[in-house]
Amino acid sequence: MERLIIFSPLITFIIGYHSGINFPRIFAGLFSVCAVIFYTSYVVVSITILTLCLAEFFLEKFYGNMKSLRRIFNDKLGKLVDELSSIKKDSDATKLALATNEKVIKNILHIYELSKDIAAYIDLEKMFSLIVDSLNQQFIIKDVAMKIFDGNKVFRKGIFFDIDETVKIPKISKNIIHLPLNVGDKYFGVISAKIPPLFEKDAEFVNEISAFVEELNPAVQRAILYLKVEEMSRTDGLTGLYRRGYFNERLEEEELRAKRSNGRFSILMMDIDHFKKVNDTYGHQAGDLVLKTVSEILKNSIYETDFAARYGGEEFVVIFPKTDPEGLKIKSEKIRQKIEEAEITVGLEKIKVTASFGIAHFPKDSQVAEEVLRYADISLYKSKQTGRNKVTEFKKTA
Repeated sequence: MERLIIFSPLITFIIGYHSGINFPRIFAGLFSVCAVIFYTSYVVVSITILTLCLAEFFLEKFYGNMKSLRRIFNDKLGKLVDELSSIKKDSDATKLALATNEKVIKNILHIYELSKDIAAYIDLEKMFSLIVDSLNQQFIIKDVAMKIFDGNKVFRKGIFFDIDETVKIPKISKNIIHLPLNVGDKYFGVISAKIPPLFEKDAEFVNEISAFVEELNPAVQRAILYLKVEEMSRTDGLTGLYRRGYFNERLEEEELRAKRSNGRFSILMMDIDHFKKVNDTYGHQAGDLVLKTVSEILKNSIYETDFAARYGGEEFVVIFPKTDPEGLKIKSEKIRQKIEEAEITVGLEKIKVTASFGIAHFPKDSQVAEEVLRYADISLYKSKQTGRNKVTEFKKTA
């Protein structure tokens, strides 16, 4: 009975303390008062009261420590969550930066390769094709127009757009973006492109394409300046013959003249045999001397009305207006023979070279000048294939 009197209020007290409800405490107190009144053993009552006091003291300490530990744990957990969140943000930012840098590097490499290609071609139409292909590859843009100007219009190519020549900064009009071509304060052209519907309101896309064109500016400017210098000088400095660009103009003019007057003309293409071997054996100065000698023989063998040009490194081309095909073949054989017989003095040595020839005729072989030129080139290639140092006239195969 004594044990029941002692432990019953104690258990009730602990349960009440743990659950935070004061009623069990009051019940334990009332139970103790009743025990004092109705139970004669003061020792048991005293022990019960003492036990309750000690339980109160130790439970207060215990639950106080538990609250403190819980608070510390929650603080540590909160800091850990914040740190993990910060690390995740840093990780996401790093991934984004890496992706951006990778894209930037890729664009830089692409622009570098494109600039090299532009510098290699030095041809506005081919340069424009390269730019269009690159815009399509990088930005899925297919509708592009480019206008090059310097006071007067120099070049206009591509899809028909109303190009704004006054634009100084990237400008969007409807769904067309106009991108100025400039170096410093000098504006020399505009590239206009139709923005795909998916990117019409994408500011980042507009910034990227603007930066792309801006990076191309120096390469385009160099190509244009070089082209202007080429146009200013129509003759080749080494051989004294006309340059390829001017030859192309004259060929177009000759085609128009022949079509208007129902006339004819012929094209002869000539290539020095094993010219690389001359350079490798005797040096480039010897190669230059060979080119000069051959070009002099060519110039002295044609009339003033004929048009001779240096077409490539060691390749020459001649337009013969109103020429009889049989007479041209005889003349070509004479030129070939003169080259073969010529002795070229290089230091203490005398070297000899030969040349291969190809001939085609307008309108006999084609009524398109460019095709006649291509047929002459095919005939030249056939001369080289069949032993070199010969004249081959184009013949259509069935």
